[in-house]
Amino acid sequence: MTTPGTTDDRTSADEGTPVDVAHAAGLDAVARLHDEALRLIASLAEDWAAPVPAVAAADEVRVLRMAERPTVAQRVDSAA
Repeated sequence: MTTPGTTDDRTSADEGTPVDVAHAAGLDAVARLHDEALRLIASLAEDWAAPVPAVAAADEVRVLRMAERPTVAQRVDSAA
């Protein structure tokens, strides 16, 4: 019984198929997103202790308690 190969064990003949091209593009995209996320996390960690600028009155955000939230009626499927 042979063991299955890893994605790095592809032969040169397999590298030209559309699936392999898409797979490589997907791996590149994931690596790029990972690097961008790590840069963002590092920048947030550096600025964590910095004071937050005051929020303008028009952009005020209010957190509602569960009791203050409007109730949402569930739709009965037979009435739809």
